[in-house]
Amino acid sequence: MNSPSPQRAAGLVLAACAVISVIDVALDIGASGHTKAEILASMVDLRARHQLVHMIAMACLAGLAFGFTTLAQQANLRRAPVLAGLICYLVGTLAMMGGVLIDGFITIDLALSYVKGTPEEVATGYHLIQFAYVVLQNLANLSWVMQACGVLLVSSALVTDAGRARMLGLVGLAAGALPIVAIAATYPNMSQTLVVGILLVQGIWNLSAAAFLIRGPGTALRPSGMQTAAA
Repeated sequence: MNSPSPQRAAGLVLAACAVISVIDVALDIGASGHTKAEILASMVDLRARHQLVHMIAMACLAGLAFGFTTLAQQANLRRAPVLAGLICYLVGTLAMMGGVLIDGFITIDLALSYVKGTPEEVATGYHLIQFAYVVLQNLANLSWVMQACGVLLVSSALVTDAGRARMLGLVGLAAGALPIVAIAATYPNMSQTLVVGILLVQGIWNLSAAAFLIRGPGTALRPSGMQTAAA
């Protein structure tokens, strides 16, 4: 049996990570409690499950970046919008990695450090965690905007091609524009509706890109602008 092509393998990874990441988010549980001490204690109690969810999330982010990089290679990295789009997307991935690290590990470490302290120390730990969540929200917004810009840039190149590439480009233009508009309209708030909406849009894009990589472009992609002009 022949092994799958690198593009098909990347498409399968991209599809799997897109699905797993949604399930992973749904399995996460937030801390509960009425007082600062109860909230910190709840975070400590949930740390094993919480950290497992975030380790899976990091693996999915790496898989999605692998899939997007392969897509950018297929779209021709010699085209300026494609190369710029890949850079934007990877910057967004790194920002989200930072957010996952804060949410899954740094806040838990803070809770563990302060949960058994005096009331004043518990209050300090709680406020540090609140500050960490502010940083997390900003990293998430940065990630979503940069990844959306990456999708927009790559899609702007794909729509000049034909066949499935153009269709994916049209999907990408919509999927890239919607998160930017939503974040600009609601900033600095981050409602659950906004988060779910962005994840849904990203999921549609990721599965569309995965299908493209698995099935192939169906026709030759346009070469770089320099090559086209020379031709």
